[in-house]
Amino acid sequence: MSWTEVNFGKHTKKTLPQILFSDPDWFFWAMEKNVFQNKGRLLNEAEDIDYKARNIKIPNNDTNSLLVEYVVHQPTGKFSHFEIVPRDRPFHTGSSPTSRSQHIDMSMPRQIAKYDKLGCKQLLVSMRFYFLGSQSAKFTKKRSEAFFENENHFINS
Repeated sequence: MSWTEVNFGKHTKKTLPQILFSDPDWFFWAMEKNVFQNKGRLLNEAEDIDYKARNIKIPNNDTNSLLVEYVVHQPTGKFSHFEIVPRDRPFHTGSSPTSRSQHIDMSMPRQIAKYDKLGCKQLLVSMRFYFLGSQSAKFTKKRSEAFFENENHFINS
């Protein structure tokens, strides 16, 4: 697939997959503010990626025995990280609130706190660990675009 490059703002010359793997908070803010309205093909790509980014399959979950556990940093009330845990693992006990889901939602930091750049960076650390095998690996342009082109990564896509 050939991705459209954004031709405005701080992400000029980046594709939407690149933006999601570098600044997901900006992407979800832009969706909320209808920034892609009247942008033709870019709007279509944004709507597609918005759905996909909120509905990512848990890797290696063929038996449906895993869940995503989102952890909130208790002192700040903002997103901390996510873990993939066995479905039968007891719920987290402690001061950090958690929630669980059957899929990964990249908008979770923004759902918890409207502006959370650090939480989004922590989300990307978790994404790199589970999808690239290392917290320090990079979602390059090629990897970012390939991720969103692979329909096997998403629920009902």
